[in-house]
Amino acid sequence: MERLDTADVKPSDQFDFWQDVVCSKFVSASATVPRGEGAFNASLATSRLGPLLLSDLNAPMHFWTRSPQHVRRDDQDVYILSLMEGGAGELDQYGRRVVQGVGDLVLYDSSAPFDYNFSAHLKLVKIPRHIVDARITKPRDLVAVRFSDNSPLKPILAGLVTTASSLDLTKQADSVVGSRIANSIVDVLVSMCDLFLENMPRNGTAPQLEKILRYARANLESEDLSPEVLAGVGGMSVRTLNRLFGTLGTTPMRWIWTERLRATHRALTERNVNSVTEAAFKYGFTELSHFSRSFKKMFGVTPSHAFAQVRLECPPPTLVAMGSNPAPSLRRIGD
Repeated sequence: MERLDTADVKPSDQFDFWQDVVCSKFVSASATVPRGEGAFNASLATSRLGPLLLSDLNAPMHFWTRSPQHVRRDDQDVYILSLMEGGAGELDQYGRRVVQGVGDLVLYDSSAPFDYNFSAHLKLVKIPRHIVDARITKPRDLVAVRFSDNSPLKPILAGLVTTASSLDLTKQADSVVGSRIANSIVDVLVSMCDLFLENMPRNGTAPQLEKILRYARANLESEDLSPEVLAGVGGMSVRTLNRLFGTLGTTPMRWIWTERLRATHRALTERNVNSVTEAAFKYGFTELSHFSRSFKKMFGVTPSHAFAQVRLECPPPTLVAMGSNPAPSLRRIGD
């Protein structure tokens, strides 16, 4: 874990230090403080958990702005989950504004401009985009929204994020242990998003298809996943189901097969399994030679090669200032 604190910097230089060094720990952005503010006492602790980057941030009132120029400059492509443990804030993105209070969870997207203003203690989870996009049909609909306080999964997700942030997995950060915990965080987040989308008022066939896709992705491990089951979920005939999947240029079973291959790829590259055989059997592939050929045809590498690769989906927590050298006054806690 890396810890940074402005307490080791002269009060007159504290905010400049924060803006030049700490803001760039997440995504490139500019930051301002209310006029007349003096010392800026803030801290940040960052650690890795499998493919996720966890941060604990505590700062007085300041205003973050990520402009189109920042988006073009920054090669990070992540969603950031924010849990507010104290204070208050406000997030604007995609034309939506959400007020965040204690206990609230909000999601924002590094690939688009945003404004995020807060005086708060936050837990932040940086999640590589492909992990979310593979599990949610339209993740943009979930950015800068308020998840219901009545959601049964909200306290579970908040508890997972809080507990994971305090774990000491220094020697296991890239192991199955860390990856499984990270996967649990993502699974609960996706499940909470599914509940949110289910309750959104929508008309037409597109919401039916989205509901079917959500159900299928959540049940890829089930041996009973079939066109008949999916048709029942959507409240339609198999013929209508086939017509809907035709709009995607595929059939229900071909889509399921492809999604299961993608799921095994994620399990292998994110180290959520102990072996190729475990990944294959988990998603219903019992003929390993056929599975291996299909996997290589789709991803260009064998399952064993994918499992052996070390993937760093997010930049490691090193100090990279926005267009400048790191502040010379930087000191880690304990130095």
